[in-house]
Amino acid sequence: MECWKTSSELRKYVFDSLKEMESKPYYHKGQNFLISASIINFQVDHANIKPSDTILEIGGGVGNLTRCLVNRAKFVYVIESDIKFAGFLSDKFSTSSNVEVIQGDAVKVEFPTFTKCVSNLPYQISSPITFKLLEKKFDFAILMFQREFAQRFFAKVGTKDYSRLTVMINLKSECQYLKTVKPSSFYPAPKIDSAIVSMKRKEKITVNMNSDFDNFITLIFSHKKKILRSIITNLLKRKGYGELRNKIVNNLPYLERRIFTLSLVELIDLYKFIRTKIGEDLWSDIFSLNMK
Repeated sequence: MECWKTSSELRKYVFDSLKEMESKPYYHKGQNFLISASIINFQVDHANIKPSDTILEIGGGVGNLTRCLVNRAKFVYVIESDIKFAGFLSDKFSTSSNVEVIQGDAVKVEFPTFTKCVSNLPYQISSPITFKLLEKKFDFAILMFQREFAQRFFAKVGTKDYSRLTVMINLKSECQYLKTVKPSSFYPAPKIDSAIVSMKRKEKITVNMNSDFDNFITLIFSHKKKILRSIITNLLKRKGYGELRNKIVNNLPYLERRIFTLSLVELIDLYKFIRTKIGEDLWSDIFSLNMK
């Protein structure tokens, strides 16, 4: 069942909503509203929302996507940072018993429990929100990103786009690039293409699901073009464990490789090797993100 029958109907809803609020979109806040009915219907259809689903929407805006979610899901949580827009959403859906609007910064707000996330993310918070989602338990997500950002999910090892984001996405989820969205699908039109991506959480992760591997990847990818030998040597010195250089560094696999040439499998091997070599106590000290 289509949510919006025509783009004309959707555009009228968006423009009428902005007029009602006596507001205008602010580009620096990521306020670009979808005015293409086919795109919103595509998102909702691919989310495959069931009557038992609890949905998280980040960046509710004027509710053009929210309306579709509320009509299908058991419950919808909408996080909106803009006070005026959050108030508008609360009023708009005040008669709906299955929606709660949370006013606040989605990067800082504690996410409620949800089964699916369907969101047109404000592009300036795409990175922190993606990492935050990867820490949560959920079934499935349909997310809109800036196309250039989304392409990093699928970057090949050894390319400039291969990054910490690529590694953690592939470790914890299965993603599909579903659709490119042109600027004309938004009001106001952004200067770049967007992309719709699906994300399914992996049921089994190949490394322990604590923060240790995350910290390890964060540290070494902060210098991703450097050689592994140099990174580990400098890290040991900085943390006051220079005497361990011979014990650890000389026996490392992939010693002369640059970080961005290491695959996920190789990074996991490296992580396990170092962790076994130095033990739990030293690991917590050396590879914590807190600098001495």
